[in-house]
Amino acid sequence: MGGAVGRLSRRLNRRRGGSGGRSAPGRQVRDPEEEAILLSIDEYRSRLLASIETLPARRISLDDTWGCVLAEDVVAPADLPGFTSSAMDGYAVRSADVASPPAELRVTGEVRMGQSFDGAVGAGEAIVVPTGGVVPHGADAVVPVELCDRHGDRVVVLRAVPSGKHIRPAGEDAGAGDVLVRAGRRLDAPDVGALAAAGLGAASVIPRARVGVVSTGDELVRPGNPLRDAQIYDANATILAACVRDAGGIPVDGGIGRDDAGALVDALDRIADDVDAFVCSGGVSAGERDPVKRAFEATGTMTFANVAMQPGRPQAFGSHRGKPVIALPGNPVSVFVSFVVFAYPALMKLMGRDESYPDVVATLEAAIEAPKTRTRYARVRLRRDGDRLVAAPEGGHQSNLLATFARADGLAIIPAGATMAAGESCRVLPVRDLP
Repeated sequence: MGGAVGRLSRRLNRRRGGSGGRSAPGRQVRDPEEEAILLSIDEYRSRLLASIETLPARRISLDDTWGCVLAEDVVAPADLPGFTSSAMDGYAVRSADVASPPAELRVTGEVRMGQSFDGAVGAGEAIVVPTGGVVPHGADAVVPVELCDRHGDRVVVLRAVPSGKHIRPAGEDAGAGDVLVRAGRRLDAPDVGALAAAGLGAASVIPRARVGVVSTGDELVRPGNPLRDAQIYDANATILAACVRDAGGIPVDGGIGRDDAGALVDALDRIADDVDAFVCSGGVSAGERDPVKRAFEATGTMTFANVAMQPGRPQAFGSHRGKPVIALPGNPVSVFVSFVVFAYPALMKLMGRDESYPDVVATLEAAIEAPKTRTRYARVRLRRDGDRLVAAPEGGHQSNLLATFARADGLAIIPAGATMAAGESCRVLPVRDLP
């Protein structure tokens, strides 16, 4: 996703509820070609989200809170700023003394940044003050240096300034006890800056989820290593780690789980103490060696389903050692689509965020057809045509064709059984920044 989700989420209106499109009406449909019962996208996603509980709040260092949801209101412990300060480099004066310029005053001192000042401004006097420096007692205005002419210990003020000019009063930003940031807000740079300005070194937040990433398959080899016959590189783990990061989580490498139920459980166990949830790819179909099914089908801790979508029909979710497991199909494009439609909203709930994967509306450049019983997520390129987005089909629909998917800009959502014609508007899930 390359950071597109975070940026798009800030620019697009966030919607409540599920994301990623709707399947055929109703909870289940039958696929006549494969004699399979297909669960609707919305129904499967609802069941998955019902199994997810938001992580408990933790008090963590302010440096680590960016992107986290604040768990409780934060109030200012004192006035912000805590003292009356100058808004300009200049001279602290009594406004009455400069009411009839030019006015010559005697310079009696200088305020230093970060230091208190014991003196006061008397009649006919001025004190040098920097921007942000403490305004001395007795002064009720600051004259900028540009309006002054300095000669030794004398300064001539060339323009009158009213009382309060160029002065920042204590508590101008927030008063002691004022709410700085309210609970439920996802902290961004201005938020954490406000907390830092209040002197808070930590905050109670819903932490970023640590997500264990495990891909399964005897044929998989990590990129950078040599391949033998019939082996392929493991792109799924890299895709999932990037997706987890883009969703605001922290990926934890669980390695490759071989096509063996025990090996998969071992892979999950190795990282179980270090994660809040697991996302796996592969092994959820009906094959005799599919490890997720073999490992968990008899335990009752996993729900397996065929979902009315293309790609991404086989899906599973459940728990292992009390932590959520989201198991996705094995083909790379299916992995990405399934993450967007199911794992993304699940991670949002885990991290206390009620938001869906952002989508946009685009005009189709050419017709796209969906299977009779399954919503199709079709690869498209996006371009601007005036004030509208235009979506052009890109590549085939096979879920193993990752290179063609990398050339796409988004996924057009085509409802089950529909043929959307050129010129029609459709929803698109962007996979990179909009053109």
